[in-house]
Amino acid sequence: MTTSRSAGRTRLSSSDRREQILEAAQRLFAERAYEDVSTAELAAAAGTTRTNLHHHFGTKRALYLEVVRRFARLPAPPTDLPRASDVPTAVAETFDKWLDLVEHNRETYLSMIGASSMGRDPEVEEVLRAGMRVWEERLLAVLQAPSTDLNRAQIRAFQALLSTATDEWLRKGKLKRANVHDLLTRGLLALPVERPDLS
Repeated sequence: MTTSRSAGRTRLSSSDRREQILEAAQRLFAERAYEDVSTAELAAAAGTTRTNLHHHFGTKRALYLEVVRRFARLPAPPTDLPRASDVPTAVAETFDKWLDLVEHNRETYLSMIGASSMGRDPEVEEVLRAGMRVWEERLLAVLQAPSTDLNRAQIRAFQALLSTATDEWLRKGKLKRANVHDLLTRGLLALPVERPDLS
């Protein structure tokens, strides 16, 4: 990190200042909805000014989009399929790994699932859809289910349960990690997915 001292203030390089603003925004958007966070609060949390914030991101919306895009890259569902040959064990192992990633990246994840507070913003929706498509592929693979319209629709419906359950755990504290793991594992396995007709 490139810094210098001037009149008691720490001067950061442009890339370090940008990262500092992003980290502060992740924290605030994880705590409150988009519309409830002001640019003044964002600047204060990042230890900078609104002018500096606008210099790096332009608008609050652009900053929020960058926070959402960042989560779209992590944590994705595990790319390595569990070695277990039976589907129930594979599903349980997949969610065990994923919940570890979510817990480690709590603030970024909560920012992501709060993205719906922006309403029908096309850019936010596209970032969310891209992340959800990754989930569709991975969960269908773990279930060993074909990629049909019905199966994909069921996975998308399941994702609403996933978002709510993790929010009840991470933000509200009403569920424990074990509760969420059990709920997601049982819920996914209960989906009446289409199977190839082998007759």
